[in-house]
Parts: sequence; structure tokens; C-alpha cells
Amino acid sequence: MSSILKRTVFQRNLIKFNQRQTTYNIQTRIIRYFVDDASNSQLTEGEKHLYDKLHSKFQPTKLQVEDISGGCGSMYAIEISSEAFKGLSVIKQHRLVNDLLRDDIKKMHGIRLKTSTD
Repeated sequence: MSSILKRTVFQRNLIKFNQRQTTYNIQTRIIRYFVDDASNSQLTEGEKHLYDKLHSKFQPTKLQVEDISGGCGSMYAIEISSEAFKGLSVIKQHRLVNDLLRDDIKKMHGIRLKTSTD
């Protein structure tokens, strides 16, 4: 098999793999986005822990917690919408969440946070 043909086959297989991986990532995000119960098996242990803490404190109308570190638990994306944030600036909203998760954040590499009111 010529090197050009080998390269073409490799590139085609890589494209197929990337398409499957992208589809999987999109499906996983959609599933996690619509999760209302932290006990759902789609959430990792770290996601459940953060979800439970945030849900009990803020009673959000929308809450999404996702491990964006690839599963090792070093970075999370959190999107939360709650009446508890009403009348507060974004900085104060973030401070409330950061204060609640202070001990957890110390163990993380980073956190991506998006807060809003209803």
C-alpha cells in the first residue's frame, strides 16, 4: 500500500472517529443538561456532590454541573439560575457560589461559573 493511500485511509478513519466522539460529547451534554435528579447515573461522583450542595442551598430553577476535565474532577462548568440571586450583581452571585464551594474549589484546577436569575 502506498504512503499516500495509507495517509488517506488514516485521515478517513480519524474523521470518522472525531465525528463519533463529537456525537458522543453532544449526546452526553444533552443528557446532563436535562438531568433534574442528582442521583441519576449520568452524573459523576464529583458532579453529584457539587449538584447536591448547590441544589440544597439555592433551590435553583436550572442547575447544570459538568466535569470538563475529562473525568478527573479537576475542573467543572456550573450553570445555575435561582431566585436567590435576584437583585444581586453577577459578582455577588458568583461570590455566593464560591463561598459555598470554597473547600471544593481548593481541590480543583478551575471552575467555570455562570449564574443568573429567573
